[in-house]
Amino acid sequence: MPILAENKHRYPKDWKLRSRFVRFYRARNRCEWCGCENYQPHPVTGSKVVLTVAHIFDDRPEASGLLNLAALCQRCHNRHDAKDRRARRRARIEMESGQQDFWMNVELSDRHE
Repeated sequence: MPILAENKHRYPKDWKLRSRFVRFYRARNRCEWCGCENYQPHPVTGSKVVLTVAHIFDDRPEASGLLNLAALCQRCHNRHDAKDRRARRRARIEMESGQQDFWMNVELSDRHE
């Protein structure tokens, strides 16, 4: 995924080096999740694979430690990002509807019994 211009300042100065290390040395030019090879047709989609580096556990650009990064094909990267978007959307909807407060109170009352 390309880095948006407004977020570029949030990435470490050595981002290109980290990205290259993760893609070519650690992942050996393959998706770390499904194993498809960079620049080859994807075994499922048939599209040309272009590896990108994803933030896995913490999606903030500042969280660029090597343990938080993974070389992923488009399919795996998009699925990972979609799962994060769904979780954030669900939390926002619960917060706006008051459901999050309800469930938090239920959990607290269960602890006191």
